[in-house]
Parts: sequence; structure tokens; C-alpha cells
Amino acid sequence: MQKRWKTVERALLAWIILGFVGYFVMIFITKPWGPGLGVASSPQRVMLTGVMGLLYPLPTILLGVYHYTTQQKWLAEDMGIPYEEGKLYPCWTPKRLVTIALGIAFFGITGAVPASSFDLPQFAATFLTVLYGPVEGAIGVGLGFLLIRGPIFSGMFNPITLFSVFATDGMIYAILGNVTRKYIYYRPLRWRMTYGLAIYTVINFLIHRGPAWNFRTFLLNPWPQFMASITNQVVYWIPFAYLPNLILAYLVSSALIKYKV
Repeated sequence: MQKRWKTVERALLAWIILGFVGYFVMIFITKPWGPGLGVASSPQRVMLTGVMGLLYPLPTILLGVYHYTTQQKWLAEDMGIPYEEGKLYPCWTPKRLVTIALGIAFFGITGAVPASSFDLPQFAATFLTVLYGPVEGAIGVGLGFLLIRGPIFSGMFNPITLFSVFATDGMIYAILGNVTRKYIYYRPLRWRMTYGLAIYTVINFLIHRGPAWNFRTFLLNPWPQFMASITNQVVYWIPFAYLPNLILAYLVSSALIKYKV
């Protein structure tokens, strides 16, 4: 069984690595920084974001969720039962499915507040990921956007755009959920509230503003508009919309780990 798990994980990791290479080949060929692809968010640019979603965000979600489902100790703890060596525990329990459904609704409804002005969706995403893990985090965030936040609150109906954001957002929390459970979740509360907060914030920021959203924004915009987006992030969005929600959600969810149901 473990051999099969490793084989699947290696295949997904190979997909991710090749996907990253494919992304840079794609931008070398298409030159999204120039005018050749048209204005910002042109159909050609949107199509590239859909390709990007397939190249490495989607397999990252699959790998993050799949890896979690192979961690029997974590699954036993999530079920509230003692772990027994050699025993297999189910991931897709009724409890988890209900939590995912609530997570989808929770993340989706936060779209009522525009993330560009106050990133309440970041609060929901971090809360789900830290308290529960990558399954609830990645799926709750991804499907919460795809089914609720995108079409209802953001007015997005283009399936390529919906898929692109689903994959880009889900990737972030598939990674963070596993990192949190492995390196932060079991630490004492004081450690989680200090060092754990710093680790989570830095990793979230590096992924969020790197291979997730800024890689996507780079495809959608010619160079002047892309730099305008970066300027807005630095001057307003990061300090006033993103970080307050991330930090508050992390502290609340981390404090609730002991009482998780």
C-alpha cells in the first residue's frame, strides 16, 4: 500500500515540476508582458491562465490532498480515535464531508466583501486550513470560489476564469495544510502563536504572491498594468487587506485546535 502511495505522489510531483517548466516555456513563447496578447484580461490572456491552472496548481491540489489521505495517524486523530500502527483509516468520513460543505459555504459567503478592499476570504481560508487541514482548506476554498464566491459575488461566469482561480487558490492551501499539520499543529500553544504564526505567514505570502497569484496576474496583464498591481499590493492590499485577516484567522484557529470537533 505504501509503495502505491509513493508511486502516485511521485507521479504528481513529476507533473508539478514539468508544469513549472511548461509555465516558463509558455511565457517565453507568448511574452505576456508585451502588447501581443492584447489588453489586460483579453481572451488570449484568460486562456493562458487556464493553461497555467492545469500545468502545476491542479496537480499541487491533488498531491496535497492525496498526501494527507495517506497519513494514517492524522486521519485517526481527525476521527477522534487512538492510532493503531498498521491500521488503515478512512479520510472521507461523514464528519469530514460535512466540514468541507460548511467550508465551501463559509469561504463562498466571504465573497460578499471584495477581497481587494478587505480580504475576508483569506480569513476563511486560513481558518479552515490551520484548524482542519489541506482537505478542508483546498477543497473548501477552491469549490467555495467555483460555486459561490466567483459566480455570485464576483460576477465571474467564464469557466476558464473560474477554473483558474479554483486551482490557484486551492494550491496555496493544499500546501499550507500539510505544512501546518506536520510542523505547527502539534506544538505548544505559545509556540504556535509566535513561531508558528511567523512560519505560516511567510509561507502563505511566498506562495500567494509568487507561483500562485502573481504568476497568474503576470499572464493577465501587460507590463505597466502588472507593475500597477504590484504597487497596489505593496501600498495597500498586503498591509491593510491581506495580513490583518491572515493573522487574526491564524490566531483564532490555532487557539481552537484543542477544542476542534
